[in-house]
Amino acid sequence: MTSKLFWFIFITSVIAIAAFTVLEDNFEDEDNYDVDTHGRREGKILFPFVSIVRFANVECSSSSTMNGICLARRECNNLNGTITGTCASRRGRCCIVSRSCGATTNVNNTYFTSPGYPSAYAGGQSCSITVNRCNSNICQLRIDFLDLVLAQPDGDGICNTDFISITGGNTVVPLLCGDNTGQTLFVDFNGNTAITITVTATLATTFSRRWNILLTQLGCDCPGIAPNGCLQYYTGTTGTINSFNYGTAANTALSASLVTGTRQIANLNYGICIRMEAGFCGIQYAQSASSVFSFTVTGDVEGADNTVLGTPIGAVNGVACTTDFVVIPNPVTTATGVPVNTDRFCGLGFVPVQTNAKPFVLYVVTNGNEGVTATTPPDVANRGFSLMYTQVAC
Repeated sequence: MTSKLFWFIFITSVIAIAAFTVLEDNFEDEDNYDVDTHGRREGKILFPFVSIVRFANVECSSSSTMNGICLARRECNNLNGTITGTCASRRGRCCIVSRSCGATTNVNNTYFTSPGYPSAYAGGQSCSITVNRCNSNICQLRIDFLDLVLAQPDGDGICNTDFISITGGNTVVPLLCGDNTGQTLFVDFNGNTAITITVTATLATTFSRRWNILLTQLGCDCPGIAPNGCLQYYTGTTGTINSFNYGTAANTALSASLVTGTRQIANLNYGICIRMEAGFCGIQYAQSASSVFSFTVTGDVEGADNTVLGTPIGAVNGVACTTDFVVIPNPVTTATGVPVNTDRFCGLGFVPVQTNAKPFVLYVVTNGNEGVTATTPPDVANRGFSLMYTQVAC
C-alpha cells in the first residue's frame, strides 16, 4: 500500500466517524441546517459523504401528562428541557420545556408551573414568566390553564387573596382567581412587546394552590388563531362554555352584606367566540343539565328551592338584567322560534335560545360587587354559568 493511499483511507475514515458521531448526537445543530419557505428544516452536506437529515420542530407526545416539542438532544439540553422519548422516526427527542418563577422564554409550548408542582404552593412573592415571540410571524399567545387552582374571591367576587394577571399584550385580560382548570385564553401580542403572566398568592391563606399553564405561540396565519376581541375561542359543532371559576360548591366567604358569597368574579367584560363550522348557519345555547346551579348569575340562590333553580321560573332577561348578565345577539326561543326581543340574560335559570347572528359570539358582564345594595336585589351564593352550545345546520 502506497503512502498516499494509506493517508487517503485514514483521513476518509476519520471524517466518516466524525460525521456519524454528529448524526448520532446532534441531529439539529443550528449551524447545519437551512429552513425552507414552509418552516421545515433541511439538511446540509456536512462532510463529503454524509447529509444530515432534518425534521420539523412539531409538538410530540411524551410519557408524562405534558406534551413536548421535537428537538435535537443538544437543543433540548441547551434549553434545560427534559427528554421524555423520541420523535421524527427516532431522529429527534421529545423535549418538555418547563419554567417557573422569574423565567423568560421564547420557546413554543413552554409550561409555566408553580414551584414544586404538583405539590401545593404556599404563596409568598409574586411568581411571573415573561414570554417573548419566537419569531416575527407570531401574533397570538394561547394560554391553557391545564391546572389552575387559586384562592376563591372574597364574598363580593373580588380577587384579593390570590390572582393571576396577564399584561403586555394587546388584549385586555381581567384579574382571575379561584378554580379555572380547563379554561383557555387567547392574548394578542402587541408587536415585539413581551407578555407577562404573574401569579400573586398570599402566605396568609394556606391550601392546595397550584398551577400548570401551557403557553402556545400562534402564527398570524394559523387556523386556530382567535378573532380580534375574543378572549376565549371555541371550535367544534358542540361544546360547553363555563364562566371563570364556575363550580357547584359555594364560596365559603361572606359578602360585605354578610350573605353567602359568590364564585362569580366581579368586574368582567369580555367576549367568547365560537367558530362557525362549515355547513352550519345558527347556534343554540342551553343551560348545562349537570346541576341546578349551572345558570346562577343573579338572585338569591339560597332563598330559592329546586322548583326555581335551573328552571324557566328562575330565568330573567331584558331590562331586569342590570348588574351581571350574558349577552347573546338576536336570539329567538329555541322551542317556539319567537324572538326574545332582548339580548341580556341573568337570573337563576336559562331558557334555551337560538341565534343566526354572525359571527357566533356571546359576551359576559359582571359589576363590581355582589350582595345586597340599596338599588339592586340581593345576589346570594351565585356560581356563574355553564352553557352548552350546539351549532345548527344550514
